[in-house]
Amino acid sequence: MAKPTTINSSELIEFIAENIAQTANWREGFGELLDYISTRLATGNGFIRLYHYIAGRYLDPISVRSQGSNPLIDSVFEQMAEDHQPVAYPSEYSGYLKGEMMYSVVGIPLVKNGEYLGGLVLAGGDGEGVREGHFNDLLAFSPYLIPLFESAVLQEILLTNYLEAIETLAVALEAKDPWTRGHSNMVTAYATATARKMGLDGKTLQAIEIGAMMHDIGKIGVPDDILKKPGQLTKEEFKVVMRHPEIGEEILKPMQHPLFEIPRNIVRWHHERIDGKGYPDGLKGDEIPLEARITFVADAYDAMTSERPYRDAMSAEDAFEELRHHAGTQFEPDIVEVLCELLSPANKDEQSEPDE
Repeated sequence: MAKPTTINSSELIEFIAENIAQTANWREGFGELLDYISTRLATGNGFIRLYHYIAGRYLDPISVRSQGSNPLIDSVFEQMAEDHQPVAYPSEYSGYLKGEMMYSVVGIPLVKNGEYLGGLVLAGGDGEGVREGHFNDLLAFSPYLIPLFESAVLQEILLTNYLEAIETLAVALEAKDPWTRGHSNMVTAYATATARKMGLDGKTLQAIEIGAMMHDIGKIGVPDDILKKPGQLTKEEFKVVMRHPEIGEEILKPMQHPLFEIPRNIVRWHHERIDGKGYPDGLKGDEIPLEARITFVADAYDAMTSERPYRDAMSAEDAFEELRHHAGTQFEPDIVEVLCELLSPANKDEQSEPDE
């Protein structure tokens, strides 16, 4: 294990300013911070957790050089959440080193105006520990970390509020257009399953889930007599409907959380075709974000397989044939094949068979 060095306040402030303060993704930023501190102090494991003080729970932990948390680490975080005080467990391996206390685990709580924002926990490994001097340095430096923790916690609170607003808007849209009730849920299921099969994960999947759920939210701005018309739309009526991606993007514009960049792209561009003949912007090929291309295929499949006042629902097989017929012009062929494979009866039967 590397020998520990010191961290001074000017170096820490400079590191935060250069590597973290401008990072839109707080998880990546805190990961870099944790790695920096753990490396400089040569600790075995490091953990950061943010605390959603309104919901009264921790968010997913960030860790370095660790296979995950354990009961001891969990208990340190719970103790800090309860009493907002630092935690330090003396090392069992060496009580003193050159007259300096060694700790096997230390916890630094981040608190502002009585609100607990989360904490940093460092744990020694392979007989190593955290020196008392380094622990005191971390306590002294902790005020520099409070703005970062506060900003990240507020982002998560904002995200919670946005997601609640989205759910309300989705319910309002379905109440406005009963023929498409359940459509957003199905498009979300198809789009996220396709994206997962294509290797996308984590925050991207969460963003696709949000965007797919909201893809038609702009239809709230379409007059009822057009939206609920029982027959085919006229050209002029369809032009009104074609405005819904732009209306939807405007609805999402106030939602400035970093996670909403992909949903805004999906909402605006989920009717763009890869041959450039879609709307509203006539994008083509890779100009269309992948997430929007995935949602376009999922949207088309559910629309074709759902009943409408003016036509019966297609069978899955007929919908697969239609998607494949337009692959390369309307739809991206690779996405079409992934969705068709996922939803094919043979694949469903295979997935439903019990393990031997």
